[in-house]
Amino acid sequence: MVQRCVGQAVLPPLVGILGVAAFGSVNAQESAARAGWSIVPDIGIRETLTDNLHLSNTDRRTELITELSPRLRLSSNTGRVRGTLDYSLTGLVYARESSSNTVQQSLRATGNVEAIEKWAYIDASASISQQNISALGTRTTDSSLPNDNRTEVASARLSPYVRGRLGGFAEYEARVSYEATNSKRSNADSRSTGASLHLGSDAASLARLGWAVDYSHQAVDFGANAAGSNVIDRLVGSLRLAATPELRLTARAGRESNDYAAPNNGSALTWGWSAAWRPSERTTLDLALDRRFFGKSHSVRFEHRMPRSVWTFSDTQDISTNASATGGAGQPTVFDLLFIQFASIAPDPQLRTALVDAYLLNNGQTRTTLANGGILTSGASVQRDQRLSFAVLGVRTTLLLSAFQTNTQGLDGAGPVSGDLANGNSVRQNGQSVNLSHRLTPISAISADFTRTHVTSAAGGQGTDLRSLTATWSTRFGARLDGSLSLRRAVFEAAVNPYSENALIANLRVQF
Repeated sequence: MVQRCVGQAVLPPLVGILGVAAFGSVNAQESAARAGWSIVPDIGIRETLTDNLHLSNTDRRTELITELSPRLRLSSNTGRVRGTLDYSLTGLVYARESSSNTVQQSLRATGNVEAIEKWAYIDASASISQQNISALGTRTTDSSLPNDNRTEVASARLSPYVRGRLGGFAEYEARVSYEATNSKRSNADSRSTGASLHLGSDAASLARLGWAVDYSHQAVDFGANAAGSNVIDRLVGSLRLAATPELRLTARAGRESNDYAAPNNGSALTWGWSAAWRPSERTTLDLALDRRFFGKSHSVRFEHRMPRSVWTFSDTQDISTNASATGGAGQPTVFDLLFIQFASIAPDPQLRTALVDAYLLNNGQTRTTLANGGILTSGASVQRDQRLSFAVLGVRTTLLLSAFQTNTQGLDGAGPVSGDLANGNSVRQNGQSVNLSHRLTPISAISADFTRTHVTSAAGGQGTDLRSLTATWSTRFGARLDGSLSLRRAVFEAAVNPYSENALIANLRVQF
């Protein structure tokens, strides 16, 4: 039995949100539509029967977990305020171990405000997610299972800027920014302030030669429990050549200074080149290579769309000063791949989002399929990230493949003093995801998901391996009600606390 006091602590805020959504959704949607906004409230009810609540082979316990998840999605692609917001609040109630009852949040928001017409703007973004504290600790594919190695991480960024033209020969942009990351149960917090100034020829012009001068300043504070604060200043000049209408080449050189205790600490020359190739609206290839104070940084990004498939590939190496989402958090999801694929049939982002959501619903998939969590760091690091994704959309069958590999190492002499990257240690993660779905009828589908994530550490050869297989049947019971039934098998291999887990999951979602 769920204890009454705990139920009272978890359920009232959720019931309140549900009441607001139910009684105010019609008027809210009508008012929002008149203002150019889309507002979609819904609520999900999820029941999970697991045979291993404690994620342990020596202390297995069967548990029934109830989740109540009000959700609100907002979007606007017109007017002077544009952006998207996707927020949900999930209450978790455990039938036998009510002391584990809790509330989790999820947020993904980006926006832009045109404060002064055609001159002053504000970029803003925010996120709340569940992330692993240590890549080498216990991991699971389901955030409803209690895990001391997981914590809630919140990040926010605000960046006002102005841009315009100087006479008829140049354009400028001046920007300041503030970014903060907070985690509930780790020391991986950071604060970052920055400023940048760009002056150059019109990047969209058809002139064969272009130029630019860019200055940037960034100060990052990782808190008292980490590596302290660091400052990086860069001044770079560049020349751009439009070799052909489809190919643009850029060469750049400059100087950067920093207070990291690393090779070339202080001030050093930096140089590099890049190329952008756009042979058609379906194909994009970007290449870049730079010599930096910590060594070489590079970026390779490729995207190609065909009538029923899409390929994406990226390979980047650079310094990371964000405490959150290092090593694996940026892997493309099903939503990301289909958003690219549907660009030709729905150029408008808002209409395309609705189209992708409808496709996912009809094929028994979610926005987070193929997603993998990252790890938290408490200092600057050098990270190489490689990702390959492929999607094939058949008439009734869809295949989605994804693979990633990351290698993250604390910056020499300025890396984290604790955690996975302490004392210059490096962590390598690689994983694969496969999703196969088949539409049985216009309103029902079956799907199978397999994910694997393998983590190794240079220190002592530590390593973990998590594999998960999920089979799902989904259907629509009405215009605003859909549901699914899933079976899951997960196996976690590690030197400490390995486990296996099986679960039966029932899910209902109502859209108001």
